Amino acid sequence: MSAQVLGGCSAADAPVPLAEAEAAMPAAPAGDPGERQVFFGDLHLHTSLSLDAAASRTETLPEDAYRYARGEPIDYLGRTIQRRAALDFLAVTDHAEYLGNVRLAMRGELDVPGEGWAELLADRRPGATMFQLMTRVVAGIRGEDTRGLSNPALVNGAWNGVIAAAERYNQPGRFTAFVAFEYSPTLQAEGSAHLHRNVIFRGPDYPSMPFGATDSMKPEALWAYAEANRERGIESLMIPHNSNLSSGLAFQYDDFYGNPMTRAYAANRSRNEPLVEITQNKGTSEALPELSPDDEFAAFELLPGGHGPGGSTPAGEEEQRGSFVRYGLQRGLELAENLGVNPFEYGFVGASDFHSGASASEEDNFPGGLGMGDDHGDPRAVLQTDSPVLGAPNSMLSASGITGVWAEENTRAALFAALQRREVYATSGPRMRVRLFAGWGDSMAFEDRADWASRAYRWGVPMGGTLAARPRSDNAPTLLVQAVKDPLSGNLDRVQIVKLWREGGQSHEKIYDVLWSPGRRIVNGRLQPVGNTVDVARASYTNTIGEPELFGSWTDPDFDPAQSALYYARVLEIPTPRWATYLAKQTGIRLKEGTPAWLQERAWTSPIFYRP
Repeated sequence: MSAQVLGGCSAADAPVPLAEAEAAMPAAPAGDPGERQVFFGDLHLHTSLSLDAAASRTETLPEDAYRYARGEPIDYLGRTIQRRAALDFLAVTDHAEYLGNVRLAMRGELDVPGEGWAELLADRRPGATMFQLMTRVVAGIRGEDTRGLSNPALVNGAWNGVIAAAERYNQPGRFTAFVAFEYSPTLQAEGSAHLHRNVIFRGPDYPSMPFGATDSMKPEALWAYAEANRERGIESLMIPHNSNLSSGLAFQYDDFYGNPMTRAYAANRSRNEPLVEITQNKGTSEALPELSPDDEFAAFELLPGGHGPGGSTPAGEEEQRGSFVRYGLQRGLELAENLGVNPFEYGFVGASDFHSGASASEEDNFPGGLGMGDDHGDPRAVLQTDSPVLGAPNSMLSASGITGVWAEENTRAALFAALQRREVYATSGPRMRVRLFAGWGDSMAFEDRADWASRAYRWGVPMGGTLAARPRSDNAPTLLVQAVKDPLSGNLDRVQIVKLWREGGQSHEKIYDVLWSPGRRIVNGRLQPVGNTVDVARASYTNTIGEPELFGSWTDPDFDPAQSALYYARVLEIPTPRWATYLAKQTGIRLKEGTPAWLQERAWTSPIFYRP
């Protein structure tokens, strides 16, 4: 193991002798959580049952999505595609609105009355007509005429098919297929604000219908749907996503009716939404460089030209803070001071949100994820032409992302329980293995033992947890982190701890470099860059820099026990080529000027929370 450890203890906080530490540590319980394994998967993926995927000429069905996730070949846009490394779990989250009906209409199996519909549905070409159809269908969610598409009997039939496909491909212990859907309200009055949520069911029981924005545009109504199902023994959780496209509404101070948030509302929201999606194909939602100027890695995979669709930028700091996860977490700490409950006490997941039926998160094996709008059969258009959705080429964004889940076994019950307790983390695509614990007192007594993880669970809490009350003898919490590279990806550059806290009625943040590959110095308060081995012309890199594993502990040198706080780890790889660079090498077509040729893939652990 390789470790660079900072934040050491003072003489008064010297490590407890090993024998004394072992004597104070409780015995390992039955079902030792230290034996948990990490499983990787995607909780956000669309097939042709989704209205916009069908409009994008996607043909895949949930069965194809599960096969691709398991590492089997499938057909996509006339080509055979296959993952190199299979996933362990998948949730197909097709839009609840008109579920399956746009696909039927495009196949001539459903009549949609109204001027212009027949022409739009019959045109199979990519381009302007495709986006006109998508725009018109999405507008139906906001009340425009879509007679025929709203056929509830057909939606029910499609939903039963979704359940049947998941049951057919679910193999406990080998592959988990979650039954799920996406709830997709998009508010035109707020500049196309996305308030979308993925709804993941534990199983084995499910409701008779999904709940869509055509039922209600208010997320409170979705939670009521979930609570009614819960009373019948049908358990689910909801995951907000694309907060970067929410026009500041994702983490607003009020409820979605414009009323000030109450304690009961905050508790209801926290109960139903324990997680938030921090990265995906339509941009990363962690932070912004203009709001976090001391964070040199804040500008990661933001939507081109701005932070909203078409390159638009959220108007003003207030809207920006309501749109990105780090500042939402800060608002949660603030609201908890007044309400006694934190409505934004989130864990982190990553996902693809591809509309291809293929959860393709491998940069060097990326077939495209947005239907005909991203068809690699026309690489010049992909690499050089601006997408009407992004306002830039689709190649500007990476093949992101996936979720790592620490669970006892690969089953619906075990994975769902881990999602609920937030022992999960997001990555931008690689399968790096990351663990984070926090506790009181030093962890060095057991860090080098083979059973260190078992001891860490008895010593403290894992990612997603809340620190126990502070013993009087301890001055500050210690964080213990292990990061291991993806065998098929780059070495690791560094591990950072992002700390958010409240002080004097204000929110603050600080990023600490705590572990890094050797041979580097801190210059003017910053850790030297790891270097860059990417050869753009050859679309290659070498693992001659960085480390395969980083492991060690850090004690907060700025801790104040009177201040509420949270900590999450961010793990960075060395630079590697992005998928567009591989495509440019394969085809001989240049990247459009301004397209980054490489990126530093990363992981974000769920936070650990401290309450005074």
